Amino acid sequence: MNRDSDIPEDLLLKLLLEPLSGDNSPSGPHFSPAVDAEPEEAERLPNSPVYPGFEPSTPAPLASNDDASNATYTPVFDSGDLSTVQPHFEALLKRRLRQEIVHRPPLFPWEKGLQEYPDALRSGAASVWLDHLKTLSVPAGLPEDVLADLLNQCQQVADDIRQTGRRLVAAVESLFPDQPQTLEYIAGLVARPAYRSAQSQTLAQVDYATASTQQQMALAMLAAQGIFEALSLTVSATAPTQEQTWLTASGAMTVQATYSAPEAQLEAQLEIRAVLPTGGSLVLTNLAETIGSERSTPGDLVLRLATQPGAVHRLDISLGQEQIAPLSFQVMIAA
Repeated sequence: MNRDSDIPEDLLLKLLLEPLSGDNSPSGPHFSPAVDAEPEEAERLPNSPVYPGFEPSTPAPLASNDDASNATYTPVFDSGDLSTVQPHFEALLKRRLRQEIVHRPPLFPWEKGLQEYPDALRSGAASVWLDHLKTLSVPAGLPEDVLADLLNQCQQVADDIRQTGRRLVAAVESLFPDQPQTLEYIAGLVARPAYRSAQSQTLAQVDYATASTQQQMALAMLAAQGIFEALSLTVSATAPTQEQTWLTASGAMTVQATYSAPEAQLEAQLEIRAVLPTGGSLVLTNLAETIGSERSTPGDLVLRLATQPGAVHRLDISLGQEQIAPLSFQVMIAA
């Protein structure tokens, strides 16, 4: 049997470039010359060498001008089944995009170059944010590493979980692994305002380091509750403005959210104004859009974004040039 490499190159080109005729006889495909080919060239086709799978036959008659529009040809070269070609194309496209991103990573509009954003706060690097946590009305002082862990967890779960009890469990479960039932029971108690007021004097006498596991859970959840409240801004048409102050290692930072209800054809708008004790940046995000602004000196930054009742926005604030994770606020537009 002849191999593909034994077939002359000129014949391969003919197979790829010439259309098939309408003859589907069992002896194999028959090829007709181009319409404008010279008669001598057409006569030479039957004398071409014979190869397996291709038998000589009488050339198909030339199509007339009247039949040209009705003639249908099947190309010799088929691009293949789309179910096979499309995944291959998508894989090539993804690989190309991946290479482009590696060589030229995309930047946010407010970034002038590549920046590193750590995934989590460490107690040593997070001291710029931890000073405020020490002012929370927690009955007993919590170690700095516990506060840093709570701050991390509270920021991560705030956008995903709305129910108070589940939030508290998610915020402290990394400190107390493999104890879901006890955590759920304690969370049910801490979520009640009556419990917090009744137990404040009792827990004030407890030191976290020597407390029982259940007492440590309650103290951690009380601290988490305070963190959630401090990182939350809720505005509405009836209460359009709310402000939070956060004490940092560089000084007090003020964040104000203002909601403007729609008038006539105008969209509702959310304005965020932050007064920073040092240079820093703001990033405001909703489901469809992300905007940001930065400054290199102390002062205020303002962001405005279209919104609607029921929307929840994430506000990330970074201070200075230190490589630490930003502080994330949750801004809610009450219906």
